[in-house]
Amino acid sequence: MDDVPTPRDLRGAAGVARTLAYAAGAVGVIAGVILYRGGDVAFAIAVWVLTFGVGALLMIAAFLLLALMGIQARLAAMESDLRVVRGRRTPDPEPGMGPRTGDGPGDHPNHWG
Repeated sequence: MDDVPTPRDLRGAAGVARTLAYAAGAVGVIAGVILYRGGDVAFAIAVWVLTFGVGALLMIAAFLLLALMGIQARLAAMESDLRVVRGRRTPDPEPGMGPRTGDGPGDHPNHWG
């Protein structure tokens, strides 16, 4: 299970995705302004829309990575709690307190034998 990323890995990946989203937005604005000043209005608008879309997708990816990190942390906590609960098993019942084990004449599961 070495392929499963840790919450720290997911947090780092979300930070990278968020940084790339901001960088894509900044580059898109700068490129769009340069194209707009050069007279290519349609191409400038296309660059702005494209970089907005890329930035939005990267921000969604960052949000999903953080959500996955939260789910993974909750699963780890539940797994830990389950280990504690399994460790607290009830002790064996005292003799004579539990179901009968067949030590009397009518207690045998096969009454014909």
